[in-house]
Amino acid sequence: MATTSCDVAIVGAGLGGCFLALLLRRRGQRVVVIEQGPSVPSAGADFLKPPGLRVLARHGLADLVGRHGLRRDTIRYYHDGDPIQECRFPEGGFLVRPYRELVELIYTSCVMEGVEFWFDASIDDIAIGDGRVEELTLSNGRRLRAGVVIGADGTRSAVRQALDIEQRTLPYERLLMRVATVPLTASVAQLNRLYFSSEGWFAYLYPINRDQARVFVGLPPEDDKEIFQDGIPALIDALKKFVTDSSDAFNVLQPATWQRIKVSSMRVAEYHKGNAALLGSAAFACHPMTGMGMSYTLHDAELLADVICAAGGDADLLDRLLSARYEPRRDAHRQLIDYGDALAATFHDRAAYLAAFRPDLHIYGDAAALQTALQPI
Repeated sequence: MATTSCDVAIVGAGLGGCFLALLLRRRGQRVVVIEQGPSVPSAGADFLKPPGLRVLARHGLADLVGRHGLRRDTIRYYHDGDPIQECRFPEGGFLVRPYRELVELIYTSCVMEGVEFWFDASIDDIAIGDGRVEELTLSNGRRLRAGVVIGADGTRSAVRQALDIEQRTLPYERLLMRVATVPLTASVAQLNRLYFSSEGWFAYLYPINRDQARVFVGLPPEDDKEIFQDGIPALIDALKKFVTDSSDAFNVLQPATWQRIKVSSMRVAEYHKGNAALLGSAAFACHPMTGMGMSYTLHDAELLADVICAAGGDADLLDRLLSARYEPRRDAHRQLIDYGDALAATFHDRAAYLAAFRPDLHIYGDAAALQTALQPI
């Protein structure tokens, strides 16, 4: 089969991969996006906080993604049923929109700009020579040569493995998560509420559109086995012990289908080698309690687009620019990962959680907060 050539090959059609493809294509780069699934991925976070919204606004996408999303500006936190603080977001708040809808919007913009997508295309081999990715071979026999290769292919990144970049994964062994999509109730429509308990449980309830809500429940592994083995009534009884102002949601949880999620943090030793770089969860993963993963990924994609275009096809300059301008992002990601670890380790203890909570990271990202957004209750 003939070999295709392009300026940039992006492995992974999630939010980071699609957004980077769009930015590059707008600057005249020929981009091919390779996705192992039949369409854009559906699994991901539903939140875009102010830093991510600012990135989209810089590229004329804020109105597009916000048109049918839900704007929220407050999250109320509870511990053992008592409200302990409110987190208030400036600049119009944050956006709630199902991940797949968000990615499909960016994907559609990519297609309109002329980005080429190869779906149902898993990587069979990545040829590396002289410290560079020379060719990608797909399981269907297609071959692709690119001046730049981006691994935006998730925590099990084939690109990262081919580059032999060391990773360190830390599973949250004491916390399992379950998620369900349920009909929207009045209390959930009114306010995003995050509940913690001294027994190591949490529950987060928020709307995703005018009719539906998402409910996340976190609990110790031994409780997960007992609760979900015995059925939903046992879950409701457990939630009633610490979920107070969202009691109207209990009835819609009865028939819900609960998906189990394992959560880990991940760090890698470097973000690029030669002409290849990592993006999104191929580069880092933090606890979802931070709510910042997608915003950081959008910023990283913006930075990568600048670097790739500034290099102008010069392989040596690309390597130098990635070292000077992209590798330092590891420091910001490290802070976010450490912060997520701290939240996951302390949420069962009211005082410890409040001490660990950082408005600068939680609300503003890696930009220093000019003023606190926490309001005591």
